[in-house]
Amino acid sequence: MVSRQALLLAMLAAAPSAAGQTTPREIAEVADISGLTTSPDGRWIAYRVERPSTATNRIEIDWYIAAADGATPPRTLGRLGTALFYEVGVVMPGEAAWSPDSRSLIVRALVDGRIALWRSRIDGSGFESVVAGDGDIEAFVVQPDGSIVASEGPSRDAIARAEDAEREAGILVDGGVDLAAPLYRGALVNGRAVTQRLTGDWFDRAPLLADRRRLFRVDDPVTGLSRSATEDERALLPPPLPRPTGEPSAALRSRLQASGVCFKILGCGEGSRRLAAILPLAGGRIAVTLRDRVIREAIYIWSPSKDALEFLAQTDGLLSGGRDEDAPCAATTSALFCVEATPSVAPRLVRLGLDGTTLVIDAPNKFPDSDDGLLAETIAWQVSGSRASGILIRPKIPGRLPLFITYYRCPGYLRGGLGDEYPLRAMAAKGIATLCINVLPSADSSEARYTLGLEAVRAAIDYLADQGLVDRTRVGMGGLSFGSEVTMWTVTRSNLIKAAAIASTSIGPAYYWFNERPSRKMFADNLRRNWGLGSPDTDPDRWKHMSPAAMVDRIRAPILMQLPESEARQTIELQSKLATAKMGELHVFPLAPHIKFEPRQKLAVYQRNLDWFLYWLKDKVDPDPTKAAQYARWSKLAPAHPRPSTDRTQSSTSAISSKRK
Repeated sequence: MVSRQALLLAMLAAAPSAAGQTTPREIAEVADISGLTTSPDGRWIAYRVERPSTATNRIEIDWYIAAADGATPPRTLGRLGTALFYEVGVVMPGEAAWSPDSRSLIVRALVDGRIALWRSRIDGSGFESVVAGDGDIEAFVVQPDGSIVASEGPSRDAIARAEDAEREAGILVDGGVDLAAPLYRGALVNGRAVTQRLTGDWFDRAPLLADRRRLFRVDDPVTGLSRSATEDERALLPPPLPRPTGEPSAALRSRLQASGVCFKILGCGEGSRRLAAILPLAGGRIAVTLRDRVIREAIYIWSPSKDALEFLAQTDGLLSGGRDEDAPCAATTSALFCVEATPSVAPRLVRLGLDGTTLVIDAPNKFPDSDDGLLAETIAWQVSGSRASGILIRPKIPGRLPLFITYYRCPGYLRGGLGDEYPLRAMAAKGIATLCINVLPSADSSEARYTLGLEAVRAAIDYLADQGLVDRTRVGMGGLSFGSEVTMWTVTRSNLIKAAAIASTSIGPAYYWFNERPSRKMFADNLRRNWGLGSPDTDPDRWKHMSPAAMVDRIRAPILMQLPESEARQTIELQSKLATAKMGELHVFPLAPHIKFEPRQKLAVYQRNLDWFLYWLKDKVDPDPTKAAQYARWSKLAPAHPRPSTDRTQSSTSAISSKRK
């Protein structure tokens, strides 16, 4: 059995004291790792590094291979294209497959507006296109003889013609049309502006012609010949991303349950862990990744002959196959290769030897100042009989600090909370303690979940104030999606928050009428089931109770809204009332999905949120003359609060700079 103490000591020795991302630009350009895959001969691990660039406004992709024994530095295969995204705005992980002889790597990549398959030999001589078509390559698999089976979507020209045709003929408004979104080429998909339609699953979207039959093909990368795939060959193609990691066998499930692993959707004990991923190993063994409620992961090895879970590794954050916390690591006969990301360690590739050794293979987020003067720690407190948890990031300076809170999920390396909207480390570097709270599980209604979120926020403020760490009179809050909803619930039902920000739409009558129509029955069903809401015409009192726009007179905190264009239109009542009451302002991001992904939009959001909370929580303004109009607007907001001194402190100096040596 691997020595747990030896492994922990090795991991601690390998870990830097902290990362160095303490400016909005540095946070926006944090690199991620994904696409881990093992060569058939077991000698190599391939992976990619995703590097956001605010200079190019792209997420550039670099591919590497590393020796499975970890004896030599990684070898670069080259830069290839830019990142692909799910329609919600999350980066798709890398997709790669090895040739049967382990001499070359095939990857799916977006290059010059076209998704195709590219090949690189392991000597790093460069990528060459091997499978491409009029449509984008959507999935592929390499067969034992080296040929490639692929599915190809509708041609890009056909999609463009369909978009133009409906623009010229007029668009029938049915259940697929989102009237809050631009109807013609209002979204970025696969590197180009396209028209999208709702698919019928809540707010999921797809481009035009997405329901067309696919072209299935087999290509020989040696001869260049191509033919149609047989039915058996089509069946080899993997399902669309994200792909499930599989279910445990009955024997493994029994062992996990006996070890206290919870498989219930809700109702798990506070100290229980859940199954995050399973990964088959040589000899019938299974690598099992378990995750606790604080989103800390540990890996065990299960052997069917022993029917025992042997500890291998654990961390304060994620040990997975990428930023997707459910992606499994990659395995060779002697080691696991995982992406480690913790509250204080930016994503890096580590080799976890099955003999207990640990080695950092690649740490793409390197900054010269490894000690950034911040402390990131997991904290827990009691809320209505339950145990809440979160990650607190604060500067290593004495005294009570202002506090910023975001509520939803806090996995891995913290940049801006779920969706990455709030530059937590930059705020902390400027003297604002930041707390990311993990949502408390609840099977109750949306109202009950909002109330539980409010109580978690209240209890967190009490806990940190009692510890002498924060000033309860200077608390800000922000969130995305459900986090935005909890933020608005908190500011309309308490006086805990001095300033707030939201990144997503707010429920109200406009939200209903933009989406309700006979062919979108699921929308009305979801509102009724989760929010207890019918039509505003037949249920006006319930809408007044749930809609923040109906309670603007209760709001005492100025609100900064930075929303995608489609969600801004659904929030028009709240925005108009806040603007009229001089209690907030709205910034709209064209072409942005639910989660913004363009590096420049991320940077703009980070910088404005940082300026906003420094202004309201610390009375500080950035002396940059290009921001004068921003502060002139903000000085006219929040008349319900005592007017702070007009001589606000002009400071762009880090609160922790005095600690730097």
